[in-house]
Amino acid sequence: MAAAITSYLLAAALLLTATVRALRLRTATNVPAVRSSVVMLLAMAVTFAVFAPTSQAWANRFVPDLFKLTGNVATLVAMSAGSALVYHTRYPADIAHKKVRPRVLLLMGAIGLMVVMFVVPHPVALTGSFDGLYAIDPTLIVYTITYACYFGGTLVSLGVNFIRFARDSATAMAVALWILTIAAIVGVAHNVATIFIVFRNALSGARSGAGGTTGVCHSAFSDVSCFVAIGTPIVAAAIAVVGFLLSAAAPQFEKYQRWNRHRRVNRRLVPLWELLSSAFPEIVRGRGRRYATISDRVVEIRDGLLLLAPYRDHAVAGIAASAADQAGLSATRHAAIVEAAQIVVAHRRHAVDSTPLNDRPPAPHDEPADFEAEIAWLERVADALTDSVVIAQLNHQSIMEDETS
Repeated sequence: MAAAITSYLLAAALLLTATVRALRLRTATNVPAVRSSVVMLLAMAVTFAVFAPTSQAWANRFVPDLFKLTGNVATLVAMSAGSALVYHTRYPADIAHKKVRPRVLLLMGAIGLMVVMFVVPHPVALTGSFDGLYAIDPTLIVYTITYACYFGGTLVSLGVNFIRFARDSATAMAVALWILTIAAIVGVAHNVATIFIVFRNALSGARSGAGGTTGVCHSAFSDVSCFVAIGTPIVAAAIAVVGFLLSAAAPQFEKYQRWNRHRRVNRRLVPLWELLSSAFPEIVRGRGRRYATISDRVVEIRDGLLLLAPYRDHAVAGIAASAADQAGLSATRHAAIVEAAQIVVAHRRHAVDSTPLNDRPPAPHDEPADFEAEIAWLERVADALTDSVVIAQLNHQSIMEDETS
């Protein structure tokens, strides 16, 4: 009873999720991907529902082992839809269609062959596990090998894609893809074990397997063969569910991570912003230090650096670079120290004498690739202003020179 309740609950959860996803079809920007996810979830719901013991008994009243054919076909459909989901998510529409089409044709061929092998007459009535029948029924060998090859082959393809995409994904999504890779490996192991059992029993003439003489597994742990037949797919499915849930939550998690990082960087940029806004109050567009967003802060800092640029002294860059070399700093820290040194000295020169040194501003620091790289660079510069010994020494030297003069 517990096994049946668990299966039906999983099927209901998958059906509900599929319904929610289907409602997004009208507004989805990637309709093929959403459609593939709906098909995958519905097929998985059918698989869990028909393999519940109660469903098995009900289906067998009409055709012996009809539940097995239905569940196996639903599993292959779910695998094919999952593969299509990955392709439509990661590739442009035209490339995704080219990759999906042959796999759909292969799926139709596999299902057609399985149905034919299932409906042809068998020497004995089918009662559940096929393990004890391979020695006397070649059609079941063809049926099982077809199922295992398509199932396992699709999982290998998915696993390879998961690994490839994980390398280029953010942390949360990468973790989800690695979890899905583990699920694929477990599923591949299940299919390899299934093929091994088929040939072992066919060659040895074994007349029993999963479920013993009755061929019925009352649980995934009835015997080793039942665990291979039922337990490993359950384990793979459970791991895959965790991976899919994490992949669905990954964008929101990464959005929170980005928001939290921007909030932290915004605070760390305050010393640099205060230095520039004290020299050029006109750069402040918002309501000041407390209320500025990270984008406002970056724009205002960049405006301040542009206004400060004519007061820069190239000689200061050389002095700061020499001091950074002696301190043995990393390349990124070295560049930030040089930039911070020029800002400090240029700011002091602007405060003492408003006459710029240059008619034309010097070339700016290499443009960052994107906004995240931009704020990372400015954060390092701001840190150098407050934490660098080189900048502290340069400040002290400038103060001494001002007092002397």
